[in-house]
Amino acid sequence: MKKNTLLTIALGLIFVLLTACNSSSDETHEETVNPDDPIVVGSFVDTEGGILGNMVLLILEKNGYNITDKVQFGTPDVHRNALLQAELDIGIDYTGNGQYYAENVDEEVWRDASEGYETIKKYDEKNNDLIWLAPAEANNTEMLAVKKEFAEKNGLETLDDFADYVNDGGEVTLITSQLFAEKELGLLGMEEEYGFNLDSDQLIMLPHGNTAEMISALVQGTDDVNVSLVYGTDGSLPDLNLVVLEDPLSIPPVFEPSVVVRGEVLEEYPDIQNIVEDVFATINLEDLQQMNKDVIVDGLSPKDVARDYLTEEGFLN
Repeated sequence: MKKNTLLTIALGLIFVLLTACNSSSDETHEETVNPDDPIVVGSFVDTEGGILGNMVLLILEKNGYNITDKVQFGTPDVHRNALLQAELDIGIDYTGNGQYYAENVDEEVWRDASEGYETIKKYDEKNNDLIWLAPAEANNTEMLAVKKEFAEKNGLETLDDFADYVNDGGEVTLITSQLFAEKELGLLGMEEEYGFNLDSDQLIMLPHGNTAEMISALVQGTDDVNVSLVYGTDGSLPDLNLVVLEDPLSIPPVFEPSVVVRGEVLEEYPDIQNIVEDVFATINLEDLQQMNKDVIVDGLSPKDVARDYLTEEGFLN
């Protein structure tokens, strides 16, 4: 009798455990918005792409979405084609890249933050069924930077000041990418609009846009470099005592990061828009500089940096 009683109790416990497991499984299924339809999230392969892509991944997972991780998927052209071919459902791009995507658009459009965003948003929605969500106010555009000591000595705060310095015979060795040096929405435009001119012997032109190498040359004074091309959200800027020269005329296009979603995905899951835009509304230039530094200088992973930011801003428990 005692053995039968123990057996009955044991069987009862097994039944309870199995029931609990089944209930837990059902609850997980019910909480997942798209259990059988994973959303593929990608980004550019660079550091900032890794941070922003992981932000989107983490916040959507937090809100119950089943995600396939393709963060740091590839170069900008590979990433763009993947969205067009539906290999990615969600990606991260920059409004200024609209100049390479949209046809028959006046290049001046891309120098205005809101106008550039609205232009690529309307173009891609109409032609490619891609929806650009509201971007973060963090302009990762091309800028010129100098050492803080050099700026203070020569009274440099803006490109107007820099033009005065050049025209007064100040010594300049600018390290830059060849592309930036040769385009109207780059150095040529700055020279024309601000009224200065740099000779070829004042330029060191690299065949790539790796600003880490350029900034290193500036900091170390390699080959007498005292001005460097930088990007607005470069992670090394906060700790290197560099001054980014203000560009009141906004010569290079505005590059603000935006989440791009395939139209049919957003139609199926419309809540994604508010979830993502709420996060991006909190991000500014200094935030991205610091987060890029956390990865590039301090060696943290993009996902950990993204998670820490979302936690600090109250999006994750």
